[in-house]
Amino acid sequence: MELIYYPNKWLDKKVKDVNIDEPNFDPVELKQQMVDIMLSNNGIGLAANQIQLDAQVFVMGDKEENCTMHINPQILQHTEETTIEMEGCLSFPNIYVKVKRPKEILVKYYDEDLKEISTKVIGYSAKCFLHEWDHLQGVTFKDRVSKLKWDMAQKKASKLRNTNA
Repeated sequence: MELIYYPNKWLDKKVKDVNIDEPNFDPVELKQQMVDIMLSNNGIGLAANQIQLDAQVFVMGDKEENCTMHINPQILQHTEETTIEMEGCLSFPNIYVKVKRPKEILVKYYDEDLKEISTKVIGYSAKCFLHEWDHLQGVTFKDRVSKLKWDMAQKKASKLRNTNA
């Protein structure tokens, strides 16, 4: 299990729902593996398709202690109020773009114990949740910005790579 990078086709793939009664993986073990990959790459979120796993699953958090797993996540509601913040993605190294997202969302998902959770997610956590949820639908943050903004972000990343080379 390893992190994949754009333009890998898995990043454009909508992954399958998990059968909660019979998941074809150990959720606790999978959470640990995904959190390890995410944190070792200095990330705050990781979706299943970023590790070529065909399942509606993602993890998020910035430390081992506060990482959460989301199986079959759903967005039930979102506020009209939005925020525009800089986003990056582990599968797109050194590329950062400003993305507009709802400020608060109401979500439902299953955790690693296959317990159903319904909760409100706000601010930075909502941004992260939505970014990872997008991945599961085969949508990346590249799809959330104009071609001009994306081209500028890629140029900036390319200059950064050349400077560090």
